[in-house]
Amino acid sequence: MGGVDILHVDDDKGLASLTADLLERKDSRFNVVTAASATEGLQLLSDLSPDCIVSDFEMPGIDGLEFLQAVREKHSKLPFILFTGRGSEEIASDAISAGATDYLQKQSGTEQYELLANRINNAVTRNRSEQKLRETKEEYAAVFENARNGLLLVDVEQDGFRFRRCNSRVLEFTGLAESELIGKTPQEALGYENSRAVAGAYRKCVAMRETITYTVTLTHPVGDVVHEVNTTPIIRDGEVEQLVVAFTDITERHAREQKLREERAVIQQALDALDEPLFVTDIDGRLKHCNHRALELTGNTEETAVGTPITALFPDEERETIADAVDDALRTGRTTITASLCLDSGQQQRYEFRAHSLTDLDNNTAGLVILGQDVSDT
Repeated sequence: MGGVDILHVDDDKGLASLTADLLERKDSRFNVVTAASATEGLQLLSDLSPDCIVSDFEMPGIDGLEFLQAVREKHSKLPFILFTGRGSEEIASDAISAGATDYLQKQSGTEQYELLANRINNAVTRNRSEQKLRETKEEYAAVFENARNGLLLVDVEQDGFRFRRCNSRVLEFTGLAESELIGKTPQEALGYENSRAVAGAYRKCVAMRETITYTVTLTHPVGDVVHEVNTTPIIRDGEVEQLVVAFTDITERHAREQKLREERAVIQQALDALDEPLFVTDIDGRLKHCNHRALELTGNTEETAVGTPITALFPDEERETIADAVDDALRTGRTTITASLCLDSGQQQRYEFRAHSLTDLDNNTAGLVILGQDVSDT
């Protein structure tokens, strides 16, 4: 804990000065400023921003309890210790009810100042910890609410799960009202079919005790939504007590990817319908794709072919020629060469290969497409 600024209010200036001196001797971190009345104390309060107030009870004009009430109107959490020569259970009760942090009766001897110093230290330490916790919670709440992902806090109960909290993105992604979700079980909020998928993932997360990632399609008031989800367990005392569920709506992306997969499937069927072998390479001349005829002739599968240098499909004596042809096609955009393709049977077959360069979206050369035509009978 760093320095502690203390405002001490007491109409007995001699006692106030003595108290300040003894407190600063008891703890070198203490810096005590005195005021001779509650009115002066209130004037100093805004300028000093003290970490703690120590106040007498019986003072002319505004007494200690009235001073406390005035402080609490603007500083609800500021530590306030009533340090008074007049002691009774009634005063102590009134002080605590009015919001005093602590109550201490003045006594003879210097031991009371050590006790007062301890009370101040404890009150300030606790207040700073609580302030830090409040700030952390506020930061967490701001991050939680402003996250781009939908965020759900889910309680893990003995017989299931219950939604504890959500941010506005959850409501946007689902079309649900907060009252339809928070405090509800998955089945109450999402319906039977949706809840089966959701609760199944939650149970898996609890069992594995680690973050799981998955994609799930749920039916919401806004329609069918594809969620990409990360679910993370919160473990306390060895038990999974809550889950943090972060998800985003990838419905449009999923639809685009599905459309792309369908288009690729159609293109692949068209390429596989060719009677001639077709190869696609990268800029290093390694195979990226082959049609069905090319795989059939060479005895490869898609898995064994991908990454293989295209030169490996030709006899040793022709590989340098094939490599030169690949370089020429990458440089000029196209080339034609006749060469012997090594077949799965161990034989060779002459093909005329026409190579054309391929470009990426930035118009950079990305590889070659090579189509062979059987010329063994010519």
